[in-house]
Amino acid sequence: MRLSKEQVDKISGKILETLKAKELLVFKVDESTVLSRIQETFLKDIQAEDDLDREVENILKSHTSEIDSGQVDYRRMFNLIKSKLVRERGMVI
Repeated sequence: MRLSKEQVDKISGKILETLKAKELLVFKVDESTVLSRIQETFLKDIQAEDDLDREVENILKSHTSEIDSGQVDYRRMFNLIKSKLVRERGMVI
């Protein structure tokens, strides 16, 4: 995970405060519930990207010989495969 839980908590709090300050929310539940949902959503999206990265790494493992011989640039292939999977799955990263 690229961000720590503390960083996610801080960002989520700032998102909630900004939405409140701009009066873009009407609370039907208490604020702590809304904050918790923002944090959960944030963490779920980060986890989905981490899972995708692991999947791309597994795909690239099958091409180790080409990568080791210098025929293929690992980082470039990683980004190409990841972009393709993101488009196919309709993800937003």
